[in-house]
Amino acid sequence: MRDLVIGASGQVGGALVDFLRGRGVDAIGTYSTHNPPHFPLRHLDITDKKKVFSVLEELCPRHVYLSSSFTNVEGCEEDPELSHRVNVLGVNNVFSACQQVGSKLIYFSSDYVFDGLKGPYLEDSPVSPISVYGQHKVMAEKVVLDAADSLVLRTTVVYGQEWQGKNFVIRLVKSLLDGRTIKVPSDQVGNPTYSRNLAEAAALLAECASGVFNVAGLDRVSRYQFAREAAYIFGLNEDLVVPVKTSDLGQMASRPLEGGLVMDKLQAKLPQLEIVGFKKGLKLLHKELER
Repeated sequence: MRDLVIGASGQVGGALVDFLRGRGVDAIGTYSTHNPPHFPLRHLDITDKKKVFSVLEELCPRHVYLSSSFTNVEGCEEDPELSHRVNVLGVNNVFSACQQVGSKLIYFSSDYVFDGLKGPYLEDSPVSPISVYGQHKVMAEKVVLDAADSLVLRTTVVYGQEWQGKNFVIRLVKSLLDGRTIKVPSDQVGNPTYSRNLAEAAALLAECASGVFNVAGLDRVSRYQFAREAAYIFGLNEDLVVPVKTSDLGQMASRPLEGGLVMDKLQAKLPQLEIVGFKKGLKLLHKELER
């Protein structure tokens, strides 16, 4: 069994490679910009159509997990052409190559496909993106779902171990260790998602499902509540976490406020899967980092 994980230098892709290899799968990971020194990967830029086809024709993977994307929401707003090139055209390149070699595509999307006015959202809730990033995620989903066996996994507020330290919790911990205050939105609500739990769900769904699935944490809380709990579990000063309104942050891209995802469909499909809540997920991450 051979699977390809595109974007394995990130937290989701890295967790996927670990999980798949633990199940005896020949999981090959790729990176686009930064290759982890302790975790060598193959280079692949999904905007290079010729290279994408070449790699898939060489490997002929059973499953292709596409976790690579331009996820900087502000960056997408500032440079929509780059966002479209990576988040839409790049996805189309991977999709087309999968169709040619007969690989099943598992694509990671986001709750940013919604406007955040009436969350939490079901899989069949009407999409209504309010940012360039969200708009391009919607366009990519449509590309992927053109194949009957493709799988779109919507997730949100992903946290976990990551060698570049870019995710919310790792940056929060570093700031608090330095004694710096950090402003966290109290009006953005979602389901914090532990990356290893997401990887397990993705691998299990790849075996038995297609279409759209919400895959996120069990609990729906504000970013501020999540940050306070992270500070507590890591033994850091919770008072350095300061609640603010999203409108006070002066960000270019609009954020969904009442976001989040309903997990009923996932629970029905995978009753054996434990969907981890944010408190347990943070404790698991703490132990993981200690090791």
